[in-house]
Amino acid sequence: MSNDNVDAYIEKFATELLPPDDFMFPFPPYEIQRDFMGELYMALEKKKLAIFESPTGTGKSLSLICGAFSWLRDHEEREVRQLQAALKNIEEENLALANEEAAGGDWLSTQVKQVATNNIKFAIRKQLDAICKEEKRISEIRTRIRSKEENRKEYRKNKSLTALDEDSESGPIEDSELILEDDTNDENEEENDEGDDVEPPVKIIFCSRTHSQLAQFIGEIQRTTFNNSFRVVPMGSRQNCCVNKAVKNLKSLSLMNEKCLDMVKSTEKSKTKDESGKVTKKSKSSKSCPFLKNTQALKESIVSEVMDLEEIVKKGEALGGCPYYATRGATADSQVIVVPYNILLHKSTRESSQLKIKNSIIIVDEAHNLLETVSHIHSSEASGRQLSQALSQLVQYKSKYVKLFSSSNLLSINQVIFVLKSLIKFLDGKSSVSVAEKVKPDTTLYTVSEFILSAGIDNYNLFKIVEFCRKNKISHKIRCFAEKYPGLNITPKTAPPKKPGIKSFLQEIAQEKNKKKKGREEILETPKSDNETPPIEGQPLIPTLAFLECLTMSYKEGRIVVSKQATLGNSSVKYLLLDPASVMKEIVQEARSVILAGGTMKPFSEFRDRLFLACGADESRIVDFSCGHVIPKENILPLVVPVGPTGQTLEFTFQKRNDPALIGELGRLLVNVCNIVPAGVVCFFPSYDYENRIYQFLEDDGLLKRIASKKKIFREPKTSSQVDVVLKEYADSARRKPGGALMFSVVGGKLSEGLNFSDDLGRCVVVVGMPYPNLTSPELKEKLKFLNDTVGPHAGQEYYENCCMKAVNQCIGRAVRHKNDFATVLLLDRRYQATNHVQLLPKWISASLQIQNKFGPVLGLLGKFFRDRR
Repeated sequence: MSNDNVDAYIEKFATELLPPDDFMFPFPPYEIQRDFMGELYMALEKKKLAIFESPTGTGKSLSLICGAFSWLRDHEEREVRQLQAALKNIEEENLALANEEAAGGDWLSTQVKQVATNNIKFAIRKQLDAICKEEKRISEIRTRIRSKEENRKEYRKNKSLTALDEDSESGPIEDSELILEDDTNDENEEENDEGDDVEPPVKIIFCSRTHSQLAQFIGEIQRTTFNNSFRVVPMGSRQNCCVNKAVKNLKSLSLMNEKCLDMVKSTEKSKTKDESGKVTKKSKSSKSCPFLKNTQALKESIVSEVMDLEEIVKKGEALGGCPYYATRGATADSQVIVVPYNILLHKSTRESSQLKIKNSIIIVDEAHNLLETVSHIHSSEASGRQLSQALSQLVQYKSKYVKLFSSSNLLSINQVIFVLKSLIKFLDGKSSVSVAEKVKPDTTLYTVSEFILSAGIDNYNLFKIVEFCRKNKISHKIRCFAEKYPGLNITPKTAPPKKPGIKSFLQEIAQEKNKKKKGREEILETPKSDNETPPIEGQPLIPTLAFLECLTMSYKEGRIVVSKQATLGNSSVKYLLLDPASVMKEIVQEARSVILAGGTMKPFSEFRDRLFLACGADESRIVDFSCGHVIPKENILPLVVPVGPTGQTLEFTFQKRNDPALIGELGRLLVNVCNIVPAGVVCFFPSYDYENRIYQFLEDDGLLKRIASKKKIFREPKTSSQVDVVLKEYADSARRKPGGALMFSVVGGKLSEGLNFSDDLGRCVVVVGMPYPNLTSPELKEKLKFLNDTVGPHAGQEYYENCCMKAVNQCIGRAVRHKNDFATVLLLDRRYQATNHVQLLPKWISASLQIQNKFGPVLGLLGKFFRDRR
């Protein structure tokens, strides 16, 4: 009996699920939240590809959790009911056949029918038993974990992790560890995928941009009743999960990955087996990881309670277990998997994490920049300095161990060296040039095949080269080589250009004698670089190999951006992915349902056309939903301001934005706004450069002093480490009455996304100009051309407009964060009056938007708005 026949039989007893009356929301939901959950529930039931827009502050995360978890709970219960109904029906059919045979019917045909139904009955019973067995196993795990909690507390007190940490420290690096191995079979390679023809159970895979956002999401789950009934497993990189100091202390994620895999391999090799193949003992190994031994215990803890990644790491430290491998092992028992963007969206990372997407529900939060994020994840850049330093390291490494390499490994490493030399030669870098010799910077775009031919590396199999480097962990070996021999010169040295004449020749001879006298080692011949080569930052081989890996991608939509500068160090090669749909196709086609959710998802057409339809989805599967804001309509006042206080037209185009008259008008406008708006005002500029220019002009003109007499002025810091400090000072000043604070921010900067300017922190959001991306950028030009050629003649312009308005929407979304909040929004540019721009604003903004052709009424509306809310 085939699985198809059994599935077809069970399918006859399927019933369509309808949204429940109670979504188990932790408090009485708003109407828009109920609508959101109902639409989400039906989108999952009907296997839709959906775009959900819910403004920040409307409880989007809780709505996603309660809507999706309610459906999964009902779906699992329905599966059991279906199996039970099918089993009951088969028993009735068998009884009817037995009665038919007893009544003197054709016994042969009756027996044939009974055999067929019994086969189906056996398959159904097997599925039911498997479900019951799994539920019992999970229940036993939870009971066991709870009963051992007191023992664990005692364990934490008495068990010292010092010994573990000492054992985990790396011993001295031996030369044998640095030699390339002939056997490059990866013991951690893909496992045999048995049972791929069986449809896996439905799981929810939730992903967002950062680990802090994922921690917030798990915190929301813990607020609901689903906290006690669902198995939720968060996943992260070794950077976020590792508890082994020998690995944690490494700066680079790539080096951490390779070091960890080496220790896992050493742990496996340290196991001793008897003749029957059974593990009898483990030999002591300073290279193995002691945290692997308690991974099973930690895995059971993860399954038994909902924890975020930070809580899992703390528990891993207490138990002496590895959070990284425990979370990956726990996914098999999970119902919900929580991951950052890169684990889901990058195929090789997804596969190495063993994250299965077939038949899963994919929920992508903060999806407004999903397409750009996918392109960024699949892009890679290597500078000329990194290429030359990587080559220098490889040449010295080869020189040291050349006699110990096998012929095949020597051939492979020579090929890597040749490829790097070819790339450096192609960049035409000059280590030392006079002002007269300096060439004009040049940026050229190539298709991948054009670049490989132009760089002269078409005769080499890049797939094999990349695979050789990956399996042999070349970057890890090079790092260990540099640690073992710190006296060796790892950065390339550049010989000064030779001068003609007998005097120069004699000087060279004298210099050579002086070198020998001081006993200096001979420097290996390396490519030219900048005159003053800075020390290596990180490991230059890592971005170099990442770029080579990109060259092996089969995407026709890939481009290589070659930036040739006067010196090699400043030149670069970059892989650019133009069409994100090419890497999202597998996810869209294999997942049961894909939900894209965000606060501002306009325009929906971008996701419908450039993602879902471009991935080959049927248009009937695509739905969208946009809900209003929980705040009353009268609590938001969005205004388009096309003119300033003296009647000067506000048009911050690239050609006009530096006009002193225009900047002066902006300063006078801000003085007036700060006189009327209480508490905090946040003003967004198109770029850091323009913000600095405005600030200097207003300071020189005396307008900044007039603003400062009303509100304390803050500026967005350029370094992330300063953000929290500046925000705290701004918040204290904004809440101080009378007065307040003014924050100069940048569109797309550190304060335009993910931060909360609720209540007094953001009573007015000012957006200066329209933040269009730089149209002179070769990458943007190629992107627009690609869209015009592949999507339609106006697709490039639409994308250009969308980039601008999405950035504006993110700025607007910083204010008005809850039902009782209120704020104003000022869009300073006459171009905002255009209909196409208004349509790209969020519905809750466009519904209240007013366009004022004179500045006087703007002040009147602002004054009335805040007087009414005192």
